Amino acid sequence: MSKEGPGARLVAPKIAAQDAQNITHQLAKIGGNLNQLAHHANQGSQIDPQALKDLQNEVQRVWQQLT
Repeated sequence: MSKEGPGARLVAPKIAAQDAQNITHQLAKIGGNLNQLAHHANQGSQIDPQALKDLQNEVQRVWQQLT
């Protein structure tokens, strides 16, 4: 239950709706890539260190958009 009453002000979003959609799309791609890496690892395959580093860089880029 929210502590704000009926007269509480709405806080403006920190990012525009289009930016939020772009970030959501980027996060979905990151999730798909992470799922593929996990699938390969669970099958006993070697994970390419560069692929993992690229994924970390993507997460960092999204994080920077949010801060």
